[in-house]
Amino acid sequence: MGANQLGGQALTRRARTDAAVAAVAAILAVDASTISTSACFADLGLGSAQLARLTAHLEDAFGVEVPITALYDHPDIEQLVDSLMR
Repeated sequence: MGANQLGGQALTRRARTDAAVAAVAAILAVDASTISTSACFADLGLGSAQLARLTAHLEDAFGVEVPITALYDHPDIEQLVDSLMR
């Protein structure tokens, strides 16, 4: 699967955002509707172990490497997705 693919379709910003929200919600075992895309990962309750899991989820979803440092450099879903769209 290509770097900008999810299920064989090109990823839009919205698709990447939705996938990131779903990944955070799965890790935290909460409903995706409770996840704010502008909330810092730390404020959402993600510690270092959960951030490592999040990178794995995102790499699987997006087909690109997502280094854990990206989650510190871009500490919320909106900023992270923006960085992955470049």
